[in-house]
Amino acid sequence: EWPTLSWGLILGCNLARFKSNKGILIREKGRLFAIIVSAAWHLIWKLRVNRVIRHLAQKPLEPYHGLLGENIHNLWLKTMNAALTRDRILTNKTRFGPLSFKKQLVLDTWSVLLMDEDSLPDDWIH
Repeated sequence: EWPTLSWGLILGCNLARFKSNKGILIREKGRLFAIIVSAAWHLIWKLRVNRVIRHLAQKPLEPYHGLLGENIHNLWLKTMNAALTRDRILTNKTRFGPLSFKKQLVLDTWSVLLMDEDSLPDDWIH
């Protein structure tokens, strides 16, 4: 169960912590929460800026129709795929050395969102 969003929670999404019923910290859930909330609000901000700029470029009395829901959905999928790709790249120990992410952290973070996870190769991170 995720908390109700507020401005404070959105701005501090990286500080959110989730615990199991037994009080054990669930690190990957907090990490996924931070990724999703920050990406969602960044996308909302970009869409709003785009709408305002396009509206100003048009004649003031012309209605602005905006993006269709399908386009917004595709932008969201693109945003989430970019975040997953970034996490996959950051597991490269050769390139990032001690700063690289552990594969298990990435697996635990993203496994709840992957479609057809069973059909993926065993080492889908690389």
